[in-house]
Amino acid sequence: MPRHDPDKLPLAQVYAATENSHPAALGMMTAWRTISEAGKPALLALDTQRGSAYFALPVNESGSKTALWGRIKVEDRKIAELEFFLNRSRGDHGFSFSADQMRANYKSLMTLPASRQKTAHDELEKIARASFDASDPYKLDSAPNCQFTEVGTLVIDPGLDDVPHKAGDPDPEAPLGCMFPPFRPTDKKARIIAVDDETGFVVTAAVIRGMVYPYPWRGHMMSAFIPDDMKAPQQIQDDWIERKKKAGKTGLLAPAAATAEVMQVIQVYDGKMHASQINVYLSGPGAQSAWMK
Repeated sequence: MPRHDPDKLPLAQVYAATENSHPAALGMMTAWRTISEAGKPALLALDTQRGSAYFALPVNESGSKTALWGRIKVEDRKIAELEFFLNRSRGDHGFSFSADQMRANYKSLMTLPASRQKTAHDELEKIARASFDASDPYKLDSAPNCQFTEVGTLVIDPGLDDVPHKAGDPDPEAPLGCMFPPFRPTDKKARIIAVDDETGFVVTAAVIRGMVYPYPWRGHMMSAFIPDDMKAPQQIQDDWIERKKKAGKTGLLAPAAATAEVMQVIQVYDGKMHASQINVYLSGPGAQSAWMK
């Protein structure tokens, strides 16, 4: 990409490719024109059985840091599929985002303890199938220091600005912990991107419907994407908006429907989840993945 020359890639005779959900020939994509600096992946999951890899890294677009993430599928040593997303702002993702912090936060995930107990491949496949299915009874415990990130950054949610913090409540400025389904939205057509036996990474892709709401963030009016399957948080947000409107607050973004294309990364070893990542790219309502068969 920094050389602006996709013709150097070992492409299959017929390949499929998307950039931010849009199908296009590589030479017509924005990334091959704008990316001026890249490097090794900050996170890499390799699935030798599927011939696929998930990758994430910060890239430079002429001075502006961007988060690049996606997947490659190889057949007969040629690139048959290439799907990637470019998050340039928090708005692309819907809440948390930092290309600057990505390498530091992902370093511990790529530097694993030698004494760890690896998870069996069949078990990782079960986790992949359950990760976007709230009806699946599979349970997975989180390690005490499980890292939860969204597009490069630890997830911090100070909460609504008119709900007082009570003694004994969790620190609103502390990073949130990990959760496993059923505390996730469901997509029964979710795709398994990669299952990496060595690192314990499980990567799945889903399409999630939801709403973008106005949201307070440390004194500023921002916005947040909330999936439709999470009815209780959506109702809490609706009630907050009504309170703000009655109080005469201005500058509230109108709630609007949106579609999130998601690649979720879970890391499992020693029988527990040690990392959870939600990588989201938002599109308009009713959108579908070009990769759905």
